[in-house]
Amino acid sequence: MILNTFQLLIFSPLMIVGALGNQWSVKYSKHLCAVKGSTVVMEATYTHPTNVTVNNRFWVKNPVKYKEPTDLRNESGYSGRVEYLGDEQNHFSLRLSDVKKSDEHEYCIRVKGNKNYLYHPGIILRVTELRVEAPETVVEGNVTVLMCDTTCSPSDTPAFIWYKDDIKIIGKNISGNTLILKPTKAGDAGSYSCAVRGYEDLRSPAQNLSVKYRPRNISVYISPSGEIVEGSSVTLTCSADANPPVENYTWFKGLKYVGNEKTYTISKISIEDSGDYKCKCINKVGHQYSINVTLPVTERQRKSQTALIAVINLCLAALVLFILIVLLRKKKMFCWSEERPFQPKTMLVNLQPVMMFSMRVFHTRGELRGLHRALLIRVFMLMSSASVVIRRRSCIMLRLTSPLQTGLNLQQQRIIQ
Repeated sequence: MILNTFQLLIFSPLMIVGALGNQWSVKYSKHLCAVKGSTVVMEATYTHPTNVTVNNRFWVKNPVKYKEPTDLRNESGYSGRVEYLGDEQNHFSLRLSDVKKSDEHEYCIRVKGNKNYLYHPGIILRVTELRVEAPETVVEGNVTVLMCDTTCSPSDTPAFIWYKDDIKIIGKNISGNTLILKPTKAGDAGSYSCAVRGYEDLRSPAQNLSVKYRPRNISVYISPSGEIVEGSSVTLTCSADANPPVENYTWFKGLKYVGNEKTYTISKISIEDSGDYKCKCINKVGHQYSINVTLPVTERQRKSQTALIAVINLCLAALVLFILIVLLRKKKMFCWSEERPFQPKTMLVNLQPVMMFSMRVFHTRGELRGLHRALLIRVFMLMSSASVVIRRRSCIMLRLTSPLQTGLNLQQQRIIQ
């Protein structure tokens, strides 16, 4: 009987029981589909014989033959949600608020008076819960279709609204109850929900969408940073953004495989370890290489020699400057000579011992011979407007110029034995 009633409700806009006029008859609205949480109104107009006096009328659910039905207002779970709307013209409607899934029943009118009557069959109410359906696996670059699932249609042509992270989606491919992401991007990950237009405050539960993508933004870090000296320990670390996380790391020096961990450590690095390194990251979606990172290695001996030369340069410069200052102040150990008339005197400073010392220091490396001469030139150039000429086994002659001339002229004179 219920099945026949359901078929009648589908194919007929209203239900008529009996003949309109002075007989028992009713005209119900068509079957209803309500969104969970919404308010629904079931409308009806009835007639009864003229000799019947109606004292009471109310709505009932799922009437059972030979059993007196209960007023819907007194049913468990309906308290405060039922309101009757009617007039003297036998219009009698039911307003049911905060519709629940458990409200899916058949609803009928019951009149009581000198004669009782049940207007059956009645209206079948169906309740739909909105739910977002998404693929189990969503991969970047593919086409993803989200569906707003309903068990029945709230209207003949319902319009659906989509939300991502509680923000209404505009400008996307929305067709009917589907949302199409084409192509899917990593930024499409988020929480999605849907609603029927007119019931925007009754959204579906949020559905989280996770987008999988191959490794990207791969970086290689060298520790410690700075100059790498032969014999020290160096660690290369590979970092990548991936969903799902990286499962396998592979290290290459040039085209040669050298390791398969997230970090690659060289405990005692040598000159042979210099070169270009890169790592390969792999997850379930795909793989990606990092850019090449150059690992330069400095010889330990060369570094020590460089430091020693820097120290000697500094000490030699300080020594020469100190000797010049002392000799100029005390005016000792100078060689004075008279030159042509009206020419200034010349004072000679014997720096042969200092230069011989510096020659012995740098004698061990042929390419550094003469470095002491270059250093002396740097020191003397600190004196403004000085001209410098230095040779081996010589003393330095400072020619004092007139006040109108600028600087100092340094010339070489042979030491007179």
